[in-house]
Amino acid sequence: MRRLVFFLPVVILVLLISSLPTWAGSGNAGPIRIGVLAPLSGPFASGGSAFLQAVTLAAEQANAAGGVLGRHVDLVVADTQGRVDIARSEALRLTSREKVFALVGAYLSEETVGVIEVAAASRSVLIVPVAATAEITDLVRRKYERYRYVFRVGYSIPQWAGMMADFLGGLGIERYAFVGAGIRWNRELGKELRKALARKRIVPVYETFYSPRTPAFEPVAVAVMVRSPDILVLGDPGGNAAEFVKRVREGGATFPILSVGGALGDARVAATLPLSAPLYVQAAAWKGASAAATRYAEAFERRYGYPPVGYSDTLPYDAVTLLFSAIRAAGRADSDAVVTALENGAFPAIAGTYRFDASHQATWGTPELHGVVIRWETGGARIVYPDHGAR
Repeated sequence: MRRLVFFLPVVILVLLISSLPTWAGSGNAGPIRIGVLAPLSGPFASGGSAFLQAVTLAAEQANAAGGVLGRHVDLVVADTQGRVDIARSEALRLTSREKVFALVGAYLSEETVGVIEVAAASRSVLIVPVAATAEITDLVRRKYERYRYVFRVGYSIPQWAGMMADFLGGLGIERYAFVGAGIRWNRELGKELRKALARKRIVPVYETFYSPRTPAFEPVAVAVMVRSPDILVLGDPGGNAAEFVKRVREGGATFPILSVGGALGDARVAATLPLSAPLYVQAAAWKGASAAATRYAEAFERRYGYPPVGYSDTLPYDAVTLLFSAIRAAGRADSDAVVTALENGAFPAIAGTYRFDASHQATWGTPELHGVVIRWETGGARIVYPDHGAR
């Protein structure tokens, strides 16, 4: 009898333990925690705010549909302030103290390079939506075992320069000026754009960079106008870009301006700018480019009261959507399984269908995944690339 009394609790305990995998897969497990790294203060706060809004929308939509593998998605947000040291320390906090499963971010290339080291050390999946420096994917290619958890959804700098050169070549121009913020990827973009445009026999007549924190617009605007380029390429994605456009137009310049995207894709900002000459903005996607892009734009506007900018929101939205899709494909929130799913899968999202090459770079510039250029006009924007149409 004593043996039976002892044996019954053991049997019950074994049965309970054997049922745990089924219980965990039923959606009663804890939430999937995703760390979000974005500059919510400082000179790039406008892009960081759009970044966070898009990621929040993606998580809300996933949760409304039952979560990911039946698990609720929780976002844990960190303000990087656009600074390398803070981005790195916040990534460490998210992975060590907040126990997030994966990271999405950061925004600037400088920030992201620091975050990569944290992701590698903690073996956390890191999805990079915006930062474009070649170092990110170079690290994956050179030291795969350490950096295999890092994937870039946004375009690389050569891809970016190639898309812009394609558009500029279609305009029939011969001379351009490049003005950027004094940040790493703007300097790298200026160099790659020179090479891409040289193949189309389009030459630079001026190139300079202003401080993102204490910009001196006036001398730069005057210098650009003196050179009288066929077009000005504006590399700054932050809020300073709008002020620079105003200075150039107030000086009487009538040459077109092409923005790399970001703040100048914001309809609220565009409404404050003179449109006496063409203002073009590059974007990952735009309303009307596809059914998916239109649905996203309408959902974003319903949620936040203004249309998405097509860059610092669309790419983060796609980044989180891809992460959720990879977790579903893997069947569990396990870093190694998710890496395998990302490496081998094709993931439809807003900008197109994402696939990753051996360096974990999304294959932009393919029929499945390519950017657009819009032109701001009175009353709204019109897509002019890939279908140039009337300009």
